[in-house]
Amino acid sequence: MISYPALIAVALTALVIVFLLVRSMYRLPLRAQFMVLLGLGVTISFILLVMVQAPHFPEGLGVGLVVCVFIASLFGTRTFLRSLAEDERQEEEAARRELPAFGTESELQNPPSVGHN
Repeated sequence: MISYPALIAVALTALVIVFLLVRSMYRLPLRAQFMVLLGLGVTISFILLVMVQAPHFPEGLGVGLVVCVFIASLFGTRTFLRSLAEDERQEEEAARRELPAFGTESELQNPPSVGHN
């Protein structure tokens, strides 16, 4: 059976890894950012499971870990949504550049009259 100090060390190490991942999310592609967010949700679930199953696990540490991971997930979600918006903006600009130019602006404002004499 694993000792409680080792369990606390594993929890704190996981917390440090979570913060490093959230901090480096700007450089990750969208799919990897989504996986980080999914991992944050699993981490919160794991911490809650350990708090319930281990009777001598310090409650203050468990609550602190859950709060820290929850706050990290808020920042991760914000980063993911910003990256998603930037990706959509880039795709829209690329699509606009690929469209051929159909006439000038004056032709669009005054279309020719067809059938009117």
